[in-house]
Amino acid sequence: MRATGARPDDGSLGIRRREARWPRPTGCRYHAAHENAVLRRVTTALDPWGRWHIVVSEAGSAQPLCVALANTLERRDGTDPFEHLQTGADIVRFASTHGLCDDATARALAARAAAHPRVARAELAATVALREAIARILRAPDRSEEADLELLARSFDEAQRSLAVELRGGKLAARPRVDASALDLVRMQAAVSAVALLASPDARRVRRCADDRGCGRLFLDTTRNGSRRFCMAAECGNRARQAAFRARKRAGGAKRDR
Repeated sequence: MRATGARPDDGSLGIRRREARWPRPTGCRYHAAHENAVLRRVTTALDPWGRWHIVVSEAGSAQPLCVALANTLERRDGTDPFEHLQTGADIVRFASTHGLCDDATARALAARAAAHPRVARAELAATVALREAIARILRAPDRSEEADLELLARSFDEAQRSLAVELRGGKLAARPRVDASALDLVRMQAAVSAVALLASPDARRVRRCADDRGCGRLFLDTTRNGSRRFCMAAECGNRARQAAFRARKRAGGAKRDR
């Protein structure tokens, strides 16, 4: 409130009321945007967990597990693709080959698949479906289909529910909440692997083999200048070099014959 300079004739005290305003910020000129900023601070929902940044990284192999799973369909871009995951036993073999289980767990998985063939077939179909979604996402992360992303998200959520995180040796480590010999072992770990890869800078380093026979294998290009073109130098790369050499030789012979 602020008093005026002269007493009015009506006997009142001559006090004029000011409109209620937000208090002026100290050290700056008041303007209407300040009120709006205050209102935004009051009404904007806060994320109480937003201060945490979670990083999931995969250890133990130069090739991410999700990439290895995608490559179980061999020659996928060719006319005669070959499926390596045809039975529940193939899933167990993949898990053992890639260090997801020891020999005792592998035997337990094989026994469970044999004892429950219907469950094993369902898990095989689910693993293959996730594999194909992962392969499509990794080939074109910026143009991924919503259905593929949703399937990966559901699988990742399922994997999270099956894991517990504990402090071990000064580091956070994951351990299974449930039986480690469950048949979904490969699918759950592949989902975590894919999410970890897509959330990292290495997602831009995923390449598809340039072999013209339709190899279609995915690989992580770790070269400094990102120039790797073939999945394996001794296979597709060597064949491409030999084909290029023969083409140059034919071209040279044709010039001499002119």
